[in-house]
Amino acid sequence: MVFRSKLLIFISIGALGVNYITQAAEWSTVRSSSSVTFVATQEGSQFQGLFETFSAEVDFDTTDPNSGQIIGIVEPASVNSGDAERDATLLDRDWFDPNNYPESKFESERIEEMEDGSYRAHAQLTLRGITNPVVMDFTFESSEINRGNLSGTVKINRLDFGVGQGFWADTSWVANEVNVRVNLSLEQ
Repeated sequence: MVFRSKLLIFISIGALGVNYITQAAEWSTVRSSSSVTFVATQEGSQFQGLFETFSAEVDFDTTDPNSGQIIGIVEPASVNSGDAERDATLLDRDWFDPNNYPESKFESERIEEMEDGSYRAHAQLTLRGITNPVVMDFTFESSEINRGNLSGTVKINRLDFGVGQGFWADTSWVANEVNVRVNLSLEQ
């Protein structure tokens, strides 16, 4: 009888431990294997770039996605499109203007699970001091205990944020739609 009681206590404690592990929700970003990239179109040809300086706070649990939150901050001055002339233009006042707007911020307000098992974060994006609602569709995978991956896409219209003013507002030269891709390796 004593043995059975101790066994039940052990199993109960073990179950509580497993429950705690699966419901832990705060994740840290592994910078060396994470990225924030974008795809834009210039003169009908797509090009890709990345932001070398960014941070993310992820509080997410697949068993309760509605209580989760994702906050991401990008430093536009860290843009790298692989073309020095284009990067210099992106830092101009008509584009990112990082001297006046050193950070862009994504902050989710609500996360929902989709029918296919992916997720959708309804968020506010602040870029060049302008805040607009955006949606990030993403997947979240947990490959092993304490490791995860969040991979998502945000489609934005750059002109909604004042990115590319003056001459650059002509969308026949640079398309309005930009796809931002987020790939975060996470650990607890």
